[in-house]
Amino acid sequence: MLLNKAEENIKKFIPKILLEEKGMIWVLLTTALLIGLQKVIQGPDYYNNYIIFKTSFFHLYNDQNLYRNYWDEYNDLYLYSPTFALLMIPLVFLPLWLQVILWCCLNVFSVYIAIKLLPFDSAKKRVVVYWFILIELITALQNVQVSPMVASFIILAFVFFERGNLFKAAFFIVLATFIKIYAIAAVILFLMYPRKLKFAGYMTFWCIIFLLAPLLIVSFNQLLFLYHSWFNLTIGIHQSEETGINPNIAIPLSVMGWLKTWFHLNPPAVYVQLAGTALMCLPFARIKYYKNLDFKLFILASILIWAMIFNHIAESASYIVAILGVGIWYVTEKKSVPVNVLLVTVFIFSILSPTSIFPKYLREHYVIPYVLKAVPCIIVWFVIQYRLLFNKFDK
Repeated sequence: MLLNKAEENIKKFIPKILLEEKGMIWVLLTTALLIGLQKVIQGPDYYNNYIIFKTSFFHLYNDQNLYRNYWDEYNDLYLYSPTFALLMIPLVFLPLWLQVILWCCLNVFSVYIAIKLLPFDSAKKRVVVYWFILIELITALQNVQVSPMVASFIILAFVFFERGNLFKAAFFIVLATFIKIYAIAAVILFLMYPRKLKFAGYMTFWCIIFLLAPLLIVSFNQLLFLYHSWFNLTIGIHQSEETGINPNIAIPLSVMGWLKTWFHLNPPAVYVQLAGTALMCLPFARIKYYKNLDFKLFILASILIWAMIFNHIAESASYIVAILGVGIWYVTEKKSVPVNVLLVTVFIFSILSPTSIFPKYLREHYVIPYVLKAVPCIIVWFVIQYRLLFNKFDK
């Protein structure tokens, strides 16, 4: 009753178009355009991530090592696959200011399409998800991230599984994985759908295509060298975070960071990740619910949140992945006071805490030291796993 009254009050003050799905594309694209312009005006220091993405193509083209420091060009390291560098080619020859704006627009458009295609039973649920993730999406855009796109590709893989198009489902899983490795978790979705051997064949096909795609502009030996360098860098970062030998790596916004800051526990990250993976996989034993849409949406939400909370280098700017998972969970979940309180907690600590709206003192003395951005998402994930393991869904 209270929620219905609140909804009626909101409708009185907000233009109707902003509460309809068709209006959300304009909200999102306007947001992307404004942030893109802001970054361009502020200068290259404020879109350093995009400089990394763009410059990686030219390093690839010039047979340079993608995985070493280029302090004279950008700050930080390139952590993505050689194929991702190649995929930047549609943008890199445009004026730089236009590249930055288009990058922001591509990210929000991919998010818009992914949510629009989700098989919810009402457009209202999609609108709720759009508005819920908006501030977190702005945080990702402010950091000129690729994470919104990666999350969208995971969701699109789910969409095409639902539509029976295994070829496209495999494409989006492989595409996302060749940008961010954690996206490979989405492959587990195939267990809920028929024609598993055909899907395995499509996955093999797309993996070969993406693995070898850089051969269009580099030699085979150079490509082997790049994959070897990427592997060594990834392992090195994992070990540095795990042992604490690299002071430049912040405490991750993940279960590992939560255990470290709350309980002074520092188990090897790989053990925590294996435990999280095992718990994520357990609900797949409930085969009788594979055709229940709510069950499958919970699985999708679980994968998206898992990708962040068990990431050994999870950072605030990438949390749009987990927040999308929370949004999908909320509109699928049966509403109750505890569910609404949990959503508000996510909104305050996971979404608002990095923004200027949130009190600086609380952020610096509590949110950051105790990884409070991650904790509500961790709780949501365990709630989802409990639902998946013990709820009765329609068969």
